[in-house]
Amino acid sequence: MIAVNNTLVVGLAGRLVGFNPLNGNVQWDAPIATPRGTNDIERLVDLVAGVTRDGHVICARAFQAAIGCVNTTRGSVVWKQAASGVVGLHGDDKQIYGVEGDGRMIAWGLADGGSVWTSDRLRYRQLSTPLALGRSVVVGDETGLIHFLSRADGSPLTRLSTDGSAISVTPVLAGGTLVAITRNGGVFGFQPE
Repeated sequence: MIAVNNTLVVGLAGRLVGFNPLNGNVQWDAPIATPRGTNDIERLVDLVAGVTRDGHVICARAFQAAIGCVNTTRGSVVWKQAASGVVGLHGDDKQIYGVEGDGRMIAWGLADGGSVWTSDRLRYRQLSTPLALGRSVVVGDETGLIHFLSRADGSPLTRLSTDGSAISVTPVLAGGTLVAITRNGGVFGFQPE
């Protein structure tokens, strides 16, 4: 749930829906993905955690179906693209960053959804939701490594190691410190330069 001006935005099935917080009435309903398939299981569509917001535009991912951005003032879809990821998105004022199911990192333009760059360097590593941080996109993997990729072109900048177990949640920035938590319960703080 995200508050945008006088609207509460929530994910329902494969849609972003804007509610009036005073009376619960639906103000708008914008589809990110629509159900498809031949049985009830194949037709399940849901949004995954890890959305990004730039002003009145919210971008989200529908599980293994699509990504899209919605203008919360008009309640309309700005753009959507087919995408097969299972973790959320993060972005800045120009680009949206995401991880596909096979580990490809992709940057899409915030304005039109066009592909800006794609990186295959971290494929099949069970990546976390990305975090845009400074000039980097930060992502953790199943071996406890934290990778920093260039926001400009996806090229590798550096990587940091933790305790060797998977990064279990999206790395976060807390008071200038990058914090990562591993599956074995390790909490690691790094001070980016």
